[in-house]
Amino acid sequence: MIKKKRFYIGLIVTLICLYFVFRGLDFKQLIGILKKINMNILVLTILIYIFGYYIRAIRWHFILKHIKEIKAIELFPYLVMGFMFNNILPARAGEFIRAYITGERKGISKSSTFATIVIERVFDGLVMIFYFILGYTAFHFVKEQVKNPVSFNLFGKEMTIKEAVLLFAIGGCVVFLGIFILSFFLLYKKEPTVNFLHSITKKIPGGFSNTFLKLIDTFIEGLGVLRNKKDLFIVFFYSFLAWTVEVFTYYLMAYAMNIKISFFIVCLIMAVANFAIMTPSTSGGVGPFEFFGVAIMLLFSFQKEIAVTYIILIHSMILLPIIFLGIIFVFTEGLNFNKLIKTEKEE
Repeated sequence: MIKKKRFYIGLIVTLICLYFVFRGLDFKQLIGILKKINMNILVLTILIYIFGYYIRAIRWHFILKHIKEIKAIELFPYLVMGFMFNNILPARAGEFIRAYITGERKGISKSSTFATIVIERVFDGLVMIFYFILGYTAFHFVKEQVKNPVSFNLFGKEMTIKEAVLLFAIGGCVVFLGIFILSFFLLYKKEPTVNFLHSITKKIPGGFSNTFLKLIDTFIEGLGVLRNKKDLFIVFFYSFLAWTVEVFTYYLMAYAMNIKISFFIVCLIMAVANFAIMTPSTSGGVGPFEFFGVAIMLLFSFQKEIAVTYIILIHSMILLPIIFLGIIFVFTEGLNFNKLIKTEKEE
């Protein structure tokens, strides 16, 4: 019942966001923009983007080594399959599926493996905070901005798109920083932290509290990288490198479309659009990603058709190559789609 409600809420959010993205759009002009793309640069951009996932596999190797030493090249297919399922299933279900596949294939605790994925997301969030701060300077350095930005009423307060973007990003920052701090408390103040979390989880129906107590020790084992300063630095380095590669592909995509855009704006788009994926939506963050990405470009006086085309291409680059590669790995690894999806629901 909860999953059904979550699905319908996500669907409504997606449809509302896409309505505002496509409202009043000149589709003939959009198609004309697509025809002018430099295909050679587009292909290069996609290849560089995929390479960024191998950097993530290297990072995952260093996070996992405290549980078991596994080479990055072995982890790469599991990582891609996890992101593939994230892109086609709602509620980031791919994170659970990746933990399940890795646990089964490498003989390690699925709960510990899932904790390493949580750590990944936390480091992603911390790097995203940096790129948001860097990107937000665009409002000070870029002259081409709309003089009277669209405003709307939120919780009884009149708010501009710029203010909404800031509020939304701050919310994302608070979430990631909160999880990061909580992870350290679980490692160094285990008993009081577990008791505090247990007092919260026991209010959740369906025996969730008992499951929490059974899995918490193996989950904490997966946070082991936080005990080692050297590995902590290495993980942060590869997190920063992976997202730097990604922001470069955003900039390269603009170059392929012959769009003159400030690097600061590209950083802002990447940070806010990725924070937007945290909101309820259908699979792959479709809707919120487009809405916030396009909204930022409109704030900097880009024509809507250009903004929509650019953001759709960026999101397609994020989703489609990884879905295609993930499907290939599912078959080469001899896995069953239906069984994996069923496993995620049981988990």
